[in-house]
Amino acid sequence: MPNLDFEGQNTLYATHGLHAFAAKCPPQLVRYGLRYYSKYGDVVVDPMMGSGTTIVESKLMGRNAIGYDLDPLSTLLAGVKSTEIQDEALASAAEQIIASARIDFELWCSYPDTPKLASRATPPDFRNRDYWFLPEVAAALSLLSYYISEADTTENVRHFCWIAFSSLILAKNSVANARDIVHSRHHHKHHDQAPDVITKFSQRITRMRKQMAEYRQLSKKHETIKTKVEKADARKLPLDDEQADLVFTSPPYVTALDYPRAHFLAIPWMYDVLGLELSDYIKQAPIYIGSERGSQPRTLEIDPELSKHSLSMDTLDKLTVKSTRHAKLLYRYMVDMHSSLNEMSRVLRTHKHIIIVVCPSHMRKVDVPTHDILVELGRDAGLKLKQKHTRTISKRKRILPYMKEAFGQRMSTEYVLVFQKR
Repeated sequence: MPNLDFEGQNTLYATHGLHAFAAKCPPQLVRYGLRYYSKYGDVVVDPMMGSGTTIVESKLMGRNAIGYDLDPLSTLLAGVKSTEIQDEALASAAEQIIASARIDFELWCSYPDTPKLASRATPPDFRNRDYWFLPEVAAALSLLSYYISEADTTENVRHFCWIAFSSLILAKNSVANARDIVHSRHHHKHHDQAPDVITKFSQRITRMRKQMAEYRQLSKKHETIKTKVEKADARKLPLDDEQADLVFTSPPYVTALDYPRAHFLAIPWMYDVLGLELSDYIKQAPIYIGSERGSQPRTLEIDPELSKHSLSMDTLDKLTVKSTRHAKLLYRYMVDMHSSLNEMSRVLRTHKHIIIVVCPSHMRKVDVPTHDILVELGRDAGLKLKQKHTRTISKRKRILPYMKEAFGQRMSTEYVLVFQKR
């Protein structure tokens, strides 16, 4: 059994540290999968790519990569992390954005009602905006977003700057009045002094340029290797049959994390790049795999194809006793993952492998062995379990508090499932 804990290893090399993101898969774990189950020049697909770890590692190891995700911020981030951008272009764009925003901000501090200046410094309107952002912070963010949109540069450079912008908000030390912001349950945090947003942006850009330089250097020997990132649903992949040599993914856990809720403080400022209002972004939440939002059917009606799986049905029965609502959520997750596994199998070449990294869950103190449930569901997709590895989730990576009395024992073991398509 390989040691897949990677305790103490650097997980933020190259572009992996460009932006905070919840429940990130360690790049070393992706590297393990690529090393043992693919070869140079193969096509690797991640249908639920999150922040794009699989895409970046594939490039660094000489595998062509295709990544999909429903979340627009995930897609933007993964695209930036896996695209080589020259430093001269980044430096030039950053200089003009920062200089223009700084001049305007200094004027705004003295003459906030100047019409043209006020229009550039007026923040987007969204619920509880002033609760989460101090006036000075909101003005500075508005100016930065305006000049990022107006910068005379390429789309790739502009996207890089947008990720730097988002990383100021979605961070452990956020410029917003918030903590635990990378996760879905935000907590208010009062700033005694308004953060210097423009200086922080400048510092962030400088650090990110170094990370991009490392990525470019490590990618240099793989110039012919291609990466592609696209917004799409894992339950209906826009890919022809048998195109992948390996599928590597870490799917969402059932009701574990709500990405629209986790990202909502950054989205309102980024309409120019995402093309999405916050209200529309929030409305998308129910369609995410693992979401606890959305309407529920009045009765739990089991698909005959799923009813043959004894472990899945036994878990549903136990959960129904505790909470019918949570049983319905788990069943919806099973249906979604059943569809996703079928799609993964469809796009995979025969005899090739799918690697899924997943953690079991607790729902209303009922053990949900997600890893074993996926093994059951995978059989319907023509997938045979070849290996099952375990790894320990580092407690140092935890951010949110955990209430054992309410939820039961926290899971500390993650499973790495290696399937082979028959």
